[in-house]
Amino acid sequence: MVTENGLIQPKLDSPFEMANPYDLLAFLNQDTRWENIINLYHDLFKRKDYIRQLWADLERDSDVQAQLAHDKNCMKSGPLNQMDWYVSVLEDGKSRNIPDAEFKLSTPHYGQDTDVPDCKKISSLTFSMFAFEHLEAMIQRDNLTVPAELSLPEQISPIMNIDQFGHWAANMLRLNSSSWLHYNIASLYWRVRGNAPKAVECSRRAVHYAPRVYKDIALLSMGTIFHRSKKPEDALIVLSAAVDHAPHVAVNHFMLGSAYAVAGDFNNSMRHFDLCLKRDAKFDLAKKYKHGVLCHSTLLVKMKIIQELLDKLRIELLEYSQREAIWLKSQAAFLRTMKHHDDFDYRNVEKNCEKMSELTGLNIKELKKEGDKNSLISYFLDGPMYNSKWMGERGVQAVESAYSFQRLVKHIEKHADMVSDLVTPDEIVINDGSIKKEIGPTPEFSDVSHGKNEKQKSSEKSKAASSADNDVFEFEGGVVLYPNNMKVHRNKEAFDTEPDWPTHTFCRSIEQPKNLELIYPVFLPFENKGLRIKSLLTEMIGVPVSREHELPWHPPVCQESATFGKKSQKAQVAVEVASTEYLRLKLFEYVGDGDIEIAKSKQNEEIGQRIYSAMQLAVAPKWLLYTVSSLYWRVRGNNINAVNCLLPAAKSAPTRHKDIALTSLASVYLEMGYFEEAMMAAEEAYKLSMYEPSINFMIAQLNMVKKHRNTQLFHMKQVVRVQPRFMGGRARTLLQQWACRLFQKDLELGEGDICTQVEPGVSMVCERDGSNCHMTNIQCFSNKEKPETSTLVRMLELKGNGIQLSGAPIDEGLVESFMELMPAKKLEREAHQANYDRMRRSIEQAISPCRDRPCSSFTAEELDLREEDCPYQHLQLGYWLHIISYRQLLIDANIRLPIEITALPPSSKKIPECRLYSDSSQDFFLERLSRLDPAGWEPVLGLMHQLADTFNYFDYVTLGAKIAKYVDTRPRDWLAALTAGWWCGAAGHGACAARCLLAAAALADERHSRQPLLSAAALLQM
Repeated sequence: MVTENGLIQPKLDSPFEMANPYDLLAFLNQDTRWENIINLYHDLFKRKDYIRQLWADLERDSDVQAQLAHDKNCMKSGPLNQMDWYVSVLEDGKSRNIPDAEFKLSTPHYGQDTDVPDCKKISSLTFSMFAFEHLEAMIQRDNLTVPAELSLPEQISPIMNIDQFGHWAANMLRLNSSSWLHYNIASLYWRVRGNAPKAVECSRRAVHYAPRVYKDIALLSMGTIFHRSKKPEDALIVLSAAVDHAPHVAVNHFMLGSAYAVAGDFNNSMRHFDLCLKRDAKFDLAKKYKHGVLCHSTLLVKMKIIQELLDKLRIELLEYSQREAIWLKSQAAFLRTMKHHDDFDYRNVEKNCEKMSELTGLNIKELKKEGDKNSLISYFLDGPMYNSKWMGERGVQAVESAYSFQRLVKHIEKHADMVSDLVTPDEIVINDGSIKKEIGPTPEFSDVSHGKNEKQKSSEKSKAASSADNDVFEFEGGVVLYPNNMKVHRNKEAFDTEPDWPTHTFCRSIEQPKNLELIYPVFLPFENKGLRIKSLLTEMIGVPVSREHELPWHPPVCQESATFGKKSQKAQVAVEVASTEYLRLKLFEYVGDGDIEIAKSKQNEEIGQRIYSAMQLAVAPKWLLYTVSSLYWRVRGNNINAVNCLLPAAKSAPTRHKDIALTSLASVYLEMGYFEEAMMAAEEAYKLSMYEPSINFMIAQLNMVKKHRNTQLFHMKQVVRVQPRFMGGRARTLLQQWACRLFQKDLELGEGDICTQVEPGVSMVCERDGSNCHMTNIQCFSNKEKPETSTLVRMLELKGNGIQLSGAPIDEGLVESFMELMPAKKLEREAHQANYDRMRRSIEQAISPCRDRPCSSFTAEELDLREEDCPYQHLQLGYWLHIISYRQLLIDANIRLPIEITALPPSSKKIPECRLYSDSSQDFFLERLSRLDPAGWEPVLGLMHQLADTFNYFDYVTLGAKIAKYVDTRPRDWLAALTAGWWCGAAGHGACAARCLLAAAALADERHSRQPLLSAAALLQM
């Protein structure tokens, strides 16, 4: 306004009132800055809406399930991520009408089946021009790895087990060391065993010796090995040769079509699936995979749309951040020249936005929050969690990339409120000419102004990067031990080479600790990444290890992190941290120039001073010194100080070394109970170094806390494969203990006891003192204690517990005497019947209420207890029995149900149908089993879950259809009938259970004849 004296002055309450009215440039720029603030607000508001729409479209299109749910080919193929594109066939030549005499099948050997068909020892084949010796996979065949096949060849499985199969194949090859047929069969044996190098050696000889008319069979086996070893280019060459030799064979086209699908050549894949179906219209798997290829092609179209959206989003995010930088800078410049009645810090962005909201009446503060979310999106899309290869996938593996991107989008949305914890404002380019230019030089504010011209920004960034690289270069004197391109051997450890690992015998030798869920502190050593820092805390600070640092001593405290200081949420998990010397010894190693013993004599405070001196002298990059400082604080037990050092270390470290700080950060977060933060840091580290043992061990611990057991064991195995002596062998010990714990299925039993009588709704597991069992007359059994008595005696003692309170335990000899008197031959029906009647009378007398003591010793409550007073007793009895009987019967007999059942297609039959091949009326036990009354059988849900867990297949109805298929293909296999009996019994199909157990008993050999009868007894008790 103009005063009476002609002076131009602002109103006293005007935002244009200046702190320094004599500043001409500030006065001339006030109006420009004000207009820029207003105009940029409206511009950013519109861009915010557009970015929000792009993000919503990206969320929608990245939802794989929703996008493919209505595609007819996807519906016919089923879930893409559940399709096994490495499925294989075991072609032994039977389908090509090779005479049975050529196979020379004989009665299986029942002795020590220790002989195996080692083709390199049976015959020598240094080079063969027919065996594709030029292929990379063939040259490096010793490094090939394949998963074990799930079944034996069709004509072998009814008469031999895997050991007998190998013994027979070895004998056949010794009789004729040039038999291509038996070399091919030997290759199938090693494929079933999961040993790719030995399988390839046998396939080489099979291809070399095979006549042209049958050469495709040997080529098919070799190509399948390469295909399952993830060598797609070499697999295509060999499988194409198989098709050229026998284009009329459907299975050759099927395998070649699968290989083309993996390679991303969907057109050729479709062509060969069509040729397969043309030659065999009933090839159902080819129909499913054809639809799967078409579904994948639809998915690739969706991925292309996602790529276009992603490109648009990135452009808009960059433009938004550029304009936002100018907007924030203009606010700071305007508020700096404005007159304030109180002290005002114009370098505080949040206060600037609040102040400008008051002055303009615009919702500037809320718009700034939207800008922070945009920064978060940019942070993740440009960070290590995003893999640029995802959008470049063209084969069937594209579905994994699609799911990975979907998880990233959900991860961003989940952490939208953690912007300040994750995002540090970056340097932003300013190159837009539509914004009003100020008069004179623009003031710079280092803490709020993030905008520079593009040339300046790129120059400063390159200088900073060059400086960081040069700073760390002097320490990079070693070799990176575990690069991402390293070859991991999967044919050395027992858990890779032995399909049955861990065995029951092995697990009995493994000692189980009291607490297997301890958390072990993890540190990624600098030397693993090629960094040598031995003299960092000695010669480089001028204090040799032999001398003591002069006083005073200062602790290496890092500046308190604002993001961690604001963390208000409680710990998400409660963990118990193991006490180890691992971190302390690693710190001593760095302090003593590799001499741990001399460093042990140092005081903790002096070690801290050495690190403090290194930080003051800046003898190494800050991130490296921060990481060493964090190790010091972890040894001292101060995780807060450790986090304050690790957060800036993780932000400032070069990408190739960022995983060092991230691994320690994940470990400390987990020790403090911050699971989500630990997982996020570990995932970022894993993206950078997927084979690093420290990172894999860290991820294994996180999955242990989350109870993702398969993922936990996967990463534990990876640690042992890469560094067998990791943490002094602790990783191997933990892997063995966890594998045996899961093998013996103790996890679901817990550490408590099992109540045999509880109210409905009350847990079946009670404490050892019975404190959470709320009824009288409750007896709890320890699931860890197994009395050394027979199963029948244990059942009788359990059954009589409600009334047998003070009497002596049932004598084990009661049952043993009848076992001794049992007739030797099953056909002596009358003798068996007489012995059975005597046993029944004795047992009835043994469990009568008074037995051999006066009835007066019972209390009134015990005498009044009737069957109807215990309506839930049978539930608890069944619960205990199905845990003890189902698992213990299989373990005691050292038998395992055939898990290859899950690989079969389901039968049209929903319930297995077992066949009877003999008259059971003359056998005492079979005759009684045939008279079982199927009425009244009810499903046992707990046992259904146990069976589903055994096969790792949780669609119980489909599992039954697969078992039905297995029984149809192996009608004389007693183990198939036994499996069907358990499935039917658990599902409540009494007639099916009785018939299948009867068939199993009739088909079983002498050694296993008891198992079907014991299974029937266990099922009848449930």
